[in-house]
Amino acid sequence: MKTRQFLAAAIAATLMLACGGSGEKKSGGAADTNRLVTMLMSSPTNLDSRVGNDNASGRIADLAYSGLIKVTPELDYAPDIAQSWETPDDKTIVFHLNPNAKFQDGRPVTAEDVKWTYDSLRDPNFTSSKKSGYAVVQSIEAANPQTVIFHLSEPNGGIFDNLTLGILPKGFDANTAKTKPVTAGPYKIVDFRTDEVVELEAFDGWHGGAPKIKHITVRIIPDDTTRVLELRRGTIDLETNAIPFENVAEFEKDGKHQVIKKPGSVWQYLAFNLKDPILSKVEVRRAIAHAIDRDRIVRDLLRGHGVPTDSMFAQGHWARAENLPTYPYDPAKAKQLLDQAGYKDPDGEGPQMRFSVTFKTSTNAESNQRAEMIQQMLRQVGIDMKIQSSETGAFLEDIGKGNFQMYSFTRNGIQDPDFYSIIFYSKNFPPEGQNRGYYSNPRVDQLIVEGRSTFDRAKRKQIYGEIQRIVQEDLPYVSLYHQVNVAVMDKDVQGYVMYPAGFLLSLPQMSRKPQQ
Repeated sequence: MKTRQFLAAAIAATLMLACGGSGEKKSGGAADTNRLVTMLMSSPTNLDSRVGNDNASGRIADLAYSGLIKVTPELDYAPDIAQSWETPDDKTIVFHLNPNAKFQDGRPVTAEDVKWTYDSLRDPNFTSSKKSGYAVVQSIEAANPQTVIFHLSEPNGGIFDNLTLGILPKGFDANTAKTKPVTAGPYKIVDFRTDEVVELEAFDGWHGGAPKIKHITVRIIPDDTTRVLELRRGTIDLETNAIPFENVAEFEKDGKHQVIKKPGSVWQYLAFNLKDPILSKVEVRRAIAHAIDRDRIVRDLLRGHGVPTDSMFAQGHWARAENLPTYPYDPAKAKQLLDQAGYKDPDGEGPQMRFSVTFKTSTNAESNQRAEMIQQMLRQVGIDMKIQSSETGAFLEDIGKGNFQMYSFTRNGIQDPDFYSIIFYSKNFPPEGQNRGYYSNPRVDQLIVEGRSTFDRAKRKQIYGEIQRIVQEDLPYVSLYHQVNVAVMDKDVQGYVMYPAGFLLSLPQMSRKPQQ
């Protein structure tokens, strides 16, 4: 943990120099009750709701867009542009639009706009990684200006997870949408400078009610030290999951900030390539699971801001199954399983390893520290794990193509359990799909089809409970933990609501107390 200790020391030294050692608050956004300054770690890649699929683009979409429906802090769905809906059968969804919904240029939002937004995304000539989420949509009908009907080719209870997509005006130019879309959400994007800032102004005509804070500035700050410094100086008013965990305690103690913590849905897992001759053996995968001390990773790397899990679903999710097969930290059990798999230790407790595997990761500091901890744990049971770090784009390209033996990744905001079809359905192998480890189980395939074939939540819970148990036995992934969300904000900020995936959807209802 020397790297993190050094980072904390460097931040402390920088703060002393910048603030004269006093830590006094500098003038900035906090002095204005009509303005709030927040930050992201990276720049949005595309502000078009149909395209942008990275975390930063999603957080700007939280502020700028409205969809047919929206997610809730309780991991459910609520009305947005659609004020109500019904499902007359398992292949039809009828949405009734809010007559007060309008775009930020004053035009009303109509069924034709909704139909065009989804139809343009589904167009074969339109490039977007989100396209697969609408494969079961057969057609969309604008029955009248306030009624839009989705006709599905087959039942799909998971489709609601894809109906939060931000709505654009009919015929809107795709090139303009990348940087300055016209949207129907609470805030209007007035300026976007890549790698610098996104400026947003309140849209008082929003159907959800005029936002209380009239101007939002989103600064792009990639460097950990700089983000902590800016927050400490008061030039940043709010952050969500954007500072190193070892710095959280100082803001809890400084008397100038409030810190909100809540277990979230950010899921960290370890993935295997089941085409690999070594990792294709379930005994090896189970041995690796027993060799990893998840409690230690949470304690030392996350500073306690995590909850070990055996499921992709966070505590409180309606589909989460309990009493699943589990793999507690047990090096002796790991060694026994490796022996059973035919990989006996060639020299007992000597330096020789049973076999070697490569673990791919990005250059992110936390990701590398997690990899190093896993590397040390696997070495203790005789597995030589070599770490291969690469720039984020190259790393994502490799795992997207299935070009790996092992990697660890984060999934954010899993709402509907149909997510299992994305990552474990045997028809979704790379490069077209995200079943990156080439997992295939006919029973899981059958259950995935059954789970999406009904809107009945009680039936779906039973089906996905069985999927969770089978997947825990087959272990194509090792669930590591769910991250605890951490938001740090000025004392005068009021009304913040923590969403499980760190969404910024509560900002339109937030306010600031006047400075005394």
